[in-house]
Parts: sequence; structure tokens; C-alpha cells
Amino acid sequence: MIAWLFTLFCKLGLLGIAQAQSGTMTPPPSGTMQPITLVNPLSCTGGTSPVQCVTTSIIDGLFKISIPIVAIMVLVGAFQIMTAAGNSEKVTKGRTTILYAVVGFAIVLLAESVAVILQNLLGAPSP
Repeated sequence: MIAWLFTLFCKLGLLGIAQAQSGTMTPPPSGTMQPITLVNPLSCTGGTSPVQCVTTSIIDGLFKISIPIVAIMVLVGAFQIMTAAGNSEKVTKGRTTILYAVVGFAIVLLAESVAVILQNLLGAPSP
């Protein structure tokens, strides 16, 4: 088991971290290093307000997270149905799991529309 873990660490290059800390690695030639720049994820472009930037960023993040969660929950519901072995209570539980996953994903899909409607009701210009 230990030999397998050592081989895995060597292949992944995790043992190179110890080399970097001990100072045995050579630095890159001068003039080849580029400065690191960080981009503000909430930076507003196109004259939009900060509130619109934040809501758009949150909705985009929810959408990116919800896709794998829905897929996993549908698989969990299908697994519950497959392993029910004729138990109607477990089949119902699997169906409700799938239904709740689909309804939750529909809510996430409609979130941007709801945000635009609220912005129009509050008088903020829509993007």
C-alpha cells in the first residue's frame, strides 16, 4: 500500500513540493517571469450598476453549480427506484427526489427572469 502511494505521489509530482522548499530547484532565467494579475470577478462593464453585477454573478454561479447537482440528484432518485425491490414507499421517495431536483433546476433557470422583473419594478434599468 505504501509503495502504491509513493508511486502515485511521484506520478502526480507531489514530491516536487519538498524539493521546492529545500531549495534544490533552479530559478527560471531572469526576464522570463510575468507579473501576476488578478481580475475582479464583480467588475462592472458596460455601465451596469454594482447591484446588477452582483446579481448576475450570483445567478451565473448558481447555474454553474446547479447543473451537476441536478444530475447527481436524478441519479440518486433513479437509484432509489431501482433498489426499491417492490416497496412502493421507496419508489415514491425516488420519484419525489427526481421531481424536487427538476423543480429546483426550473427555479434556477427562472432566476434571471425574476431578477430582471424585480429590477424593472424597482425602476432600475435592465441590462
